[in-house]
Amino acid sequence: MNIYSNYEKYLDMILDEFSKRVYKLNDEYKSKTGYKLFEHFISRIKTNESMIEKCKRKGFEVSTHSALKEIKDAIGVRIVCGFVDDIYTLVGLFKDMDNISVVEEKDYILNVKPNGYRSYHMILEVITPFPDCDGNENGIYYI
Repeated sequence: MNIYSNYEKYLDMILDEFSKRVYKLNDEYKSKTGYKLFEHFISRIKTNESMIEKCKRKGFEVSTHSALKEIKDAIGVRIVCGFVDDIYTLVGLFKDMDNISVVEEKDYILNVKPNGYRSYHMILEVITPFPDCDGNENGIYYI
């Protein structure tokens, strides 16, 4: 079973487009300031097996809808910044992007976890030109 069904082909295209937009932000920032906004950009599409396991673990039906609408991390990105201020700059730039809205934020920099873990997590809703499993022609996907 392919949990992403016929929508899997869009995930790579969405990730590719988002990656290009983020690298463009970095290039624009560097041309203005002389500094890079981030040091590393790592991305992935969650494997079929991993998504099925996560659906089961979270108590969701093992379905395309669960994978793309409930779990919200079929597309994942990790951006490593050199400085804390750069994280908040990047967050602001994401919030200003067309066809993207923030649906969840967790600031583990201001609210450091007891084990010392520091990061900033976001879930972004992306409106795309691709259909989604809810029947939207301009589908909604999550990064």
